[in-house]
Amino acid sequence: MKYFTFVLAFVFCISCKTKPQQISKHNQAVVQDYANVFSTVEEDSLTNFILNYEKLTTNEICVMTIDSLPANTKALRHATNIAQNLGIGKADKNNGLLLLIAKSDKQVAFATGYGTELVLTDSVCYHLIESTLIPNFKNKLYYNGVRQVLDSIK
Repeated sequence: MKYFTFVLAFVFCISCKTKPQQISKHNQAVVQDYANVFSTVEEDSLTNFILNYEKLTTNEICVMTIDSLPANTKALRHATNIAQNLGIGKADKNNGLLLLIAKSDKQVAFATGYGTELVLTDSVCYHLIESTLIPNFKNKLYYNGVRQVLDSIK
């Protein structure tokens, strides 16, 4: 009995370590707001929209906010790395989209899979950033900007 209690305590201690967990494909949040720009209601609204969109289209979307980019890293490169590491999009369709917002750096990027970039071309993404995201973000209306972009890609 003592051995069982020791093993159980050991397993519990290992599982309680404070190292950050990797987000698995099957347990990934579609809105990851590390810069705290969305209220709980806004985050829930975006999550529901994205999950419903995925049910209709099979396309996977993730919206991620961070405070700042790693040193000497461009937003698009960082977004692409994150999207690949999280495995956003169905493997056979490569239909993922990651919208990365680096709040302090005032940078934003879309990372699209090959299947997604057929519709969301570089010029479409550039237009969405310039005409929708930047004007809203300048007024600290992060939710409005993101929601307008999501509405436009239905």
